[in-house]
Amino acid sequence: KLTTALAPVHLSPSQVNVLCLVLREAITNIVRHAHATICHIALLEKDRTIHLAIEDNGLGGQIREGNGLRGMRERLRSMAGAVKLTDSADGGTRLEITLPLASESPAPPTAQIVEEADAP
Repeated sequence: KLTTALAPVHLSPSQVNVLCLVLREAITNIVRHAHATICHIALLEKDRTIHLAIEDNGLGGQIREGNGLRGMRERLRSMAGAVKLTDSADGGTRLEITLPLASESPAPPTAQIVEEADAP
């Protein structure tokens, strides 16, 4: 089961690209390794910072950082962002991504991009 809380945020095209890659890697890890039945994704803008949280109810515990997580960390660091990996409240894993607002021209709000992608 997937639940989301996606606030409209104004991202630059490069931020959209990085966050899409980060989200894809996180979901791939959940599917391959976590054996989760629930995944929650939250996106919001607060204090001129983008916050993306991905949380599951999977196995959790010791997480070995492989190429995927390392690449995620490097992509975010290149944009002055950060990633934090912790245990979630229900025993799974929580991935918290922060990214400062970019000074380049923003893309349309993320919620609008999702709605357009879902249009027939």
